[in-house]
Amino acid sequence: MTSDLGQRLTVAAIGIPVTVAVTYVGGPLFAVGLAVLAAVAVWEVGRMLAARGDRFLRVPGMILAACYPLSALYLESGDAWSITLAALVLLVGTATLRIAPAERPFQAASLTLAAAVYVGGLLSFGVPLREGFTDSALDGTLFFFLPVALTWLADTAAYFGGRALGKRKLSPVISPNKTVEGAVAALLAGPIGAVFYGFVVLPRLGSSLGAPGLLALGLVVAGAATLGDLAESALKRECGVKDSSGLLPGHGGLLDRMDSLLWSIPAACVFLLVFL
Repeated sequence: MTSDLGQRLTVAAIGIPVTVAVTYVGGPLFAVGLAVLAAVAVWEVGRMLAARGDRFLRVPGMILAACYPLSALYLESGDAWSITLAALVLLVGTATLRIAPAERPFQAASLTLAAAVYVGGLLSFGVPLREGFTDSALDGTLFFFLPVALTWLADTAAYFGGRALGKRKLSPVISPNKTVEGAVAALLAGPIGAVFYGFVVLPRLGSSLGAPGLLALGLVVAGAATLGDLAESALKRECGVKDSSGLLPGHGGLLDRMDSLLWSIPAACVFLLVFL
């Protein structure tokens, strides 16, 4: 237990400052950072799918996933569809040439495309969240860390709320340890955290949205984070694995750390694009 805690603290001590620094710099470095995260997470998806015997085009999938955050910085929003269509043709062609019909090449191409779009496409919302609402490096960093902070708060509330009050299982087949009471705690913590963040950490957000808007934002982000966590739990259970990988000592895989953020970052970005 002590060794595991030490590993967790070591990873956090390295990962958190690097993430903050890259986010603060923003621009191409930030987009490349998200692209690397997307590529690694898709590699982990391929690893999980391989555990249940499915074929997966790992290298093409990793490249495609990395393209989405980069395209969010350099291309128009509609160009993502062009990338996806081109990738679909290339993946199906590659799978047809490399995988025997008995091993289901079309399924391999479909799984690869779905994983790349899911991870890379959702992470790409981090770019407009960091770059789209302000020219200030500090405010841009704070905008990006808004869903990160609310997700952490919601996860913490769900854990302690579930331990203290949990009786009814939220989704016993997918995640037996999660409870309805824990989910309610998360949905309460999100709005409270958003009000604090909007009025204390990022005042321009509070002045624009007001308390009702911040409460709604927190509820949306906390709900999205909860669903994102369940989605990855379902994938791991489907593949019969405990962690997405052993890449982060004491933490499991990268996707295990990002599962909630894959939903909460787009949720926050879309909400702010509509209401800010």
